[in-house]
Formats: sequence, structure tokens, C-alpha cells
Amino acid sequence: MVCHETYKDDDDKWLSPEEVETKDGKNYFIKKKPTKKVVVGPAESMSKSKKNTIDPEQIIENYGADSVRLFMLSDSPPEKDVQWSEQGIIACYKFIQKLWTLHKKIKIKLKEKEKSQKSSDEISKFTNQLIERINNNLERFNYNVIIANIYETYNFLNQKINTPINSYSLLENYKKILSIISPIIPHFSSECLEDLKIDHKIKWPIVEKQFLVNEDTNIVIQINGKKRSIINCKKGITEETLIKTIKNDLKVNKFLENKKNIKSIFIKDKLLNLIIKE
Repeated sequence: MVCHETYKDDDDKWLSPEEVETKDGKNYFIKKKPTKKVVVGPAESMSKSKKNTIDPEQIIENYGADSVRLFMLSDSPPEKDVQWSEQGIIACYKFIQKLWTLHKKIKIKLKEKEKSQKSSDEISKFTNQLIERINNNLERFNYNVIIANIYETYNFLNQKINTPINSYSLLENYKKILSIISPIIPHFSSECLEDLKIDHKIKWPIVEKQFLVNEDTNIVIQINGKKRSIINCKKGITEETLIKTIKNDLKVNKFLENKKNIKSIFIKDKLLNLIIKE
């Protein structure tokens, strides 16, 4: 259910949100009678009898249908009530404007014809892992988590767009990203595809399994059995290479200075425990 605050005047008559105004978010007054205070009730399911409904046409006219969809899907999972908030709608509207600004940056980047292989692998890996996560979240009806995935995508692309990036890979992966966010913000997605002169009838992308393999791992570093750090490194790293690496880790190195290493316990891709003599 979609819920909204309820309002009453001194005569205990229901008032609609359009009849009420506030300047500080605490004190509410009747618009036509600015001196008349309004009694604010708890948020309840929207209903005509309590007049706590919102005109969807007005909201769509002010902020667009995509902003409404984004807000309602991000606020709560389907099994919980949605607390209507115009501030939430405004935040979603501003985020879509940021997505459009990012789109224009991507469009400019595509004209540069970069050929960086490293960036190509990075964006393909991110995109395929994103598709996998959104597929899983759609099946579980975790729509609010999908919104979090979209925010994560914005942050990733906004960071990568300022670095050398393979233009062909960027275009191919951006098309996939636009297609998987289309159920959430279809008007934005359609507008971006049209702006890039891409056929709107692109298919839902299929995950390329080779990009789902995580080549990195977190290894726990212990000194005399006590956890001192966690090192992120490539899978399959040797014990000798790992020991050289942790000597550059300030968290660990302070425990190793002027100490004699008696032995080490190494569990591949998981743990390194250094036994030292005080």
C-alpha cells in the first residue's frame, strides 16, 4: 500500500495535501486561510475518504513518470508499505538528471575512439556481473536492491569516464546497461538509445560467464595468530610474493620491525599467519 500523512482542520474535516502548506516542515496551515493551523495525523493508506491522495498527473508533469517509478521501487520492497514523500520524488528526479549528464559524457567519450584493452575488460566484467545481480534480484522481487545496483552503476561509469577507455567496449556495454535498467526507468533508457541512434528493440543481454569469475581474493594476515590486516590480491599468489607484499602494508609492517620470523602458516588464497619472536 502507498501511505501518506493525513490532515484535518479545527472542525475535524479531512483536508487534501493540495489544501495544506508548510514552511518549516513542522507547522502546517490551510492555504486559503494561512492563520488556520492543520492537525497532522499518522501516515495511512491513501484513500479518497481521508483525502490523503496524490494526483499522479501533477506529479508526472512536475517530475516525470520515471522519477515516480524510481521512487516507489526504491523506497520499499513489494511486501511493505511505501511512505509517500515528495522529497523522495525530488531526489529521484535529481538522480535521473545526473544520469542524463553522465549519458552526455559517454556520448562525447564514444567519439574519441580509444582502444584501451584494460578498460575494456574492466567495464565488461562490471556489466556482466551487474546483469547477473539484476537477473537474480528480478526473480526475487528485490526491486529496491535493483535501484541500489543502478546507483552503483552510475558511480562506476562516472569514475571510469574520466580515464582512457575502449570506445567500442563502452558502447556495447552501455547498450546492455540501458536495456537492463529499462524496466525501472523506461523513458530515460529509450531516450538514451534514441540519442545514440540505436534500435530500441535490443534484446535482454545474456551474461557472459567468463566475466563472472573473480580473479581477486582477500587474504587474512595474522601475526602470532592475531588478525592484523586483510590484503586484496590476485588468486594463486605464492607465499613468498605475499610476504613481500605485506611488508609494504603499514598495518602489518609495524609488527614486523626488528622481529625475527620463525615460521609461517600459509593457506592458499585465504590466510597467512606469521610466527615471530619478540
